Amino acid sequence: MVQVRLKKMPACFKVHYESGAPIMKIAENQQGMLSIESRNIFTILKKWLYTEQDIVFRELISNAADAIEKLERLQSKESNHSHREGVIHVMLDADARKLIIRDNGIGMSEAEVHQYINQIAFSGAADFINHHDQLGKDTIIGHFGVGFYSAFMLSDHVTIETKSYRDDIPAVRWDCLSDMSYQMKPCDRNDIGTDVILHLSEENPYLKKPELIREIVQKFFTFSKTAIYYKAPDSEPVLMNDPTPLWHQPKELIDSNEMNTFYKTFFNDVNDPLFWIKFESIDIGLRGVFFFRNTRNGAEELDGTVKVYSRGVYVGENIQTLIPKFVNLQNGIIECDNLPLVVNRSSLREEETPEDMISLIYESLSQEVTIAMNEFFEKKRDQYESHWPHLNASMKYAVLQDKTFASVMTRKIIFQDLHGHYMTIQEYVDNVAATAHPEIIYYASDAIEQAHYIEIFKKCGLNALLFDHVIDQPFMRKYEVVRPGLKFIRIDSNIESLFQGYSEEGDEHRIALLERHFLNALGDRLLNMNLKITNLEHPSISTIIINDEKSRRMADMLEIYGFINPTDVSAKKIQAKSTLLINMKNGIIQYLLTAEEPVIINITINHLYDLALMSQQALKPEDIEAFINRSETILAASLNHQ
Repeated sequence: MVQVRLKKMPACFKVHYESGAPIMKIAENQQGMLSIESRNIFTILKKWLYTEQDIVFRELISNAADAIEKLERLQSKESNHSHREGVIHVMLDADARKLIIRDNGIGMSEAEVHQYINQIAFSGAADFINHHDQLGKDTIIGHFGVGFYSAFMLSDHVTIETKSYRDDIPAVRWDCLSDMSYQMKPCDRNDIGTDVILHLSEENPYLKKPELIREIVQKFFTFSKTAIYYKAPDSEPVLMNDPTPLWHQPKELIDSNEMNTFYKTFFNDVNDPLFWIKFESIDIGLRGVFFFRNTRNGAEELDGTVKVYSRGVYVGENIQTLIPKFVNLQNGIIECDNLPLVVNRSSLREEETPEDMISLIYESLSQEVTIAMNEFFEKKRDQYESHWPHLNASMKYAVLQDKTFASVMTRKIIFQDLHGHYMTIQEYVDNVAATAHPEIIYYASDAIEQAHYIEIFKKCGLNALLFDHVIDQPFMRKYEVVRPGLKFIRIDSNIESLFQGYSEEGDEHRIALLERHFLNALGDRLLNMNLKITNLEHPSISTIIINDEKSRRMADMLEIYGFINPTDVSAKKIQAKSTLLINMKNGIIQYLLTAEEPVIINITINHLYDLALMSQQALKPEDIEAFINRSETILAASLNHQ
């Protein structure tokens, strides 16, 4: 930590008072050393406080905006001051090698230059607040007196020319070198305000690339409420910021097309946003907008960008302690007047403020998105469903990550059913309440892999939901905790009861015969798979593989954590308890009951088994050649029979 020691005021200063305000009379050419205990404060500033040179522009322009805001506050209180529009000019004079930051703000007297510049420990903004009875203290940008000294990162010689707003105070010029020696003397400036002049070396990168200054100013001050102009060499001044950004306007006055255009430009996105949420919390000085992204170009796999500003000045983006994780999946702008910033303004203070402002902002953002999405579901259900392919992952992730969001939106997550209709889990339960198993929610995890089962469900007049995103499994487990009375079962698991299997007279003999046929034909191919032979009402079903739900989930978890190779079908089948269900009402199975040729029985059973495996995409590569050869044999036999 830098230790600062204040010295007594030099003898050349004479102090007298007018209207309660100190005014100092200075000698023609005051010289001295800055009152700092450290031998080289500028080295510390460069290495400890500021790590990037572009911070200089943020600090100096913030100070200029601060000075303008101070003057505006005074003008609003004092009737004898006419209002002037605040403006900041950033000017690069390449020939003279000067970078000038000019404002028409409150300006400084000689005494104030000595107090706020020479004595680093004082903060101009803090002292200004104390002199004005704490009125509007939360509207001052310049919290940190040391910010000005970042100028020495770019220059070994810095000049201040300033004229106070008080008519009876003369202008003053202050020059300081990097060895901490300074000169202060009167100057003939007439305009109220301040120029900070950085004398640049020939090697300074901004002299060679003036466009860098434009980029930096736009980065930090895009939404500054004070107009900022930049004049590059041989160019006219150009406005760098938008003092009245579109998203500051009342929602009802914002044109959607204009907002879409702003979004695409600001976030460099080729697509319009799906929709946007504008929010404001006056109590904590919070405002902003979230844009929900169109993910058709794969944006779902990327985090969004949420830019954070404090009083229009850029602070950073995607700040973890401030922004809920699920919000970071979208693009957005957050501005807060009361962010607790560290001294160099580049990040948040880690220690809690008395009001724990960071937590308040975090909770407010979570609540704003929750309220907006709940209203979207309740009042614009059709639009909610049409956007769901883009919202799917982010909404479920929000439920898993945020308690506030989960408390409202868990039961408003929607899924497609087998017929392409969207419904919540509760709506699915209500639709199947009259069935024999209203507490079971059937789902498919892959519409292609489980296409055979999906068709069986449709033929049987049954329905299921599509849980086909990687996030659906953890969401399902969370929902089972919220609603412990419900059970989720994949459509290829524990479904024999749906088909009302039953026994008839004489089935014992038929079951025993089929069991011998299948065991002899399949042998080791069955691994640990069980056989279940029954009668189903639907004769179109010959054989079907049924997986135990708990064992299948365990096998999936082992695969996710790398204990099972995804391509090792045998390992997964050993882990998952599976059953081969055989329907004696099916014509092919009935043929096997009367067949006498062992070769034909063997070919038929192996082919049925392969088809059952294919319905789950579980046919091993080494079995494919046998399946092809067998198919050709069956086809040839069929043609010869004709």
